[in-house]
Amino acid sequence: MEALGRFFRRILMAYKRASIVADWRTYLLFDLIPPISQTLFFSLVAYAIYGPAYIRKWMIGNALLIASFTALYGVGSQLIAEKHHGTLSLLIASKTKLSAILLSSTISAMCTSLISVSLGTSLVSVMLGIVWDRSLIYSFSLVLLLATFVAMSFGYLFACFILVTTEVNLVLNLFGRILLIFTGANVSIRKLPPFFQGFSKILPLTRSIQIAQGLMEGKALSDYGRLFLEEILLGIIFLLLAIFVLAFMENKARKDSTIELI
Repeated sequence: MEALGRFFRRILMAYKRASIVADWRTYLLFDLIPPISQTLFFSLVAYAIYGPAYIRKWMIGNALLIASFTALYGVGSQLIAEKHHGTLSLLIASKTKLSAILLSSTISAMCTSLISVSLGTSLVSVMLGIVWDRSLIYSFSLVLLLATFVAMSFGYLFACFILVTTEVNLVLNLFGRILLIFTGANVSIRKLPPFFQGFSKILPLTRSIQIAQGLMEGKALSDYGRLFLEEILLGIIFLLLAIFVLAFMENKARKDSTIELI
């Protein structure tokens, strides 16, 4: 019970540190305004190209991409930030597994991401005059939970591999642009070459965005049962891979007495 209590305390502390409660100015400037501006920008571009009939579809895809900001720049950069501040070696040397510490931060990031996407979607909908009914809100809430889960699982895995590079900002921005282009938020996957269509299927948020776009076109959530299950499975695969890779890196670091090799 004590271990479980510590786990939930770590979740609470990580949430307080990164949420609007801790520093609302930083939250607005870095976690909320940039993704909302991106969502609004691409929605207006879609409005100019496709017309007002399609603005709902492209808006919702970019709104879900707000979760990728938290996944990459929050969860994905956590270990490299710990290394930069000199605390990663202390975490590795502690009795608590590094995976448990990162997992608690990942769960807290899911809560922050849920708030960010909800606020962003609400504000952009008001600006663009998009009306939501009760059934659409309910269906989108389930898709939002799914999207944040798979995005944070990807961020968990991404945090392990970013330790092996010194070009952190380059990698973060590169993956951010990859998700922007190949998840179907701004470019229809059907218009991509066959190779990139297959590549899109292994990316997080691709299926969530497809489901959300279908909901905005009037389709029911039950029509996307297979995609829903595939997205859950993809998130679980990301999570299990991250736990395995992080455990391997942690054991190697302890045996070699250095964090430079992980």
